[in-house]
This record gives sequence, structure tokens and C-alpha cells, in this order.
Amino acid sequence: MGLYFPMFVDLSEKNVLFIGGGKIAVRRIISMYEFAGSITVVSPEAEPEIIKLGNAGYITYLRKRFDETDLDGADIVMINTGHQGTDIRIAGMCRRRHLMVNVASDQTLCDFFFPGIARKDSIVVGVTASGEDHAKAAEITSRIREMLK
Repeated sequence: MGLYFPMFVDLSEKNVLFIGGGKIAVRRIISMYEFAGSITVVSPEAEPEIIKLGNAGYITYLRKRFDETDLDGADIVMINTGHQGTDIRIAGMCRRRHLMVNVASDQTLCDFFFPGIARKDSIVVGVTASGEDHAKAAEITSRIREMLK
């Protein structure tokens, strides 16, 4: 696999759609919340943190099964269903619509990787191991967070 170019993107007016409401989605939503214009989660069940964020109005939580019309208006799609066949099917729908997509369970279906984020004020550092060593990327991210304190 090749190296991925680190690119910082203004998401302040982008609609980010999460399909699946598990623990990975929670971590990613918390990392992305301050950057995205809006976040919508579509999932028949979700972690309590997602439900709380939805009830508080910070995100939109749609407690339902995914339907292709949920992609309408999305700019970026994060797929976190945990079901390989579903992930592949939805990623294909995103590609046909030319939507940037990340599939948590399968790096070969990703247009981009979700980085480890270290932030202090306006300094934002993103860390990736190009999908090859998540533990090492997490360790480096943690070290950078300590440096930024």
C-alpha cells in the first residue's frame, strides 16, 4: 500500500454522515465534532454517547436502518456497521455518487484514513500509519498530545 498524503480540509460547511452507531463511531464523532458543519448518524441502535449528543442537538441521530436516500446531502460518509457485506454495498453506493468514504473495517474500501488527532487551540496534528499500524499511530498521537499540553 502506498503512503497517504496528509491534507487538512475545511469541514465547517460539510455534512458528515456516519452509518453505524458503535464505539468506533463515538470516538470518531468526538474527534470530528468541532470541525464538521453537521454530523448525522444513521443506525437502528447506538452507543449512549451518540444518543446523548443527539438529544442535546449536537448531532442528528436517526434511529433507523440505512437507506440509500440517507446519502442525499452528505459530503463525507463514515461507514461503521461492522457487517462486511453491508459495508461493501454502502461503499459502492458512495462511489457511484462520488462521495468520499471511509470504512472502519476495511482499509481497501477507504478513500481516506481517519487520523489520530492531537489539538491545542489552533494547532491541529493528524497522525496516520497509512492503515498499517494503528497501535503505532495511536502511540505517536498520544505523545504529540502530551507535547501540546
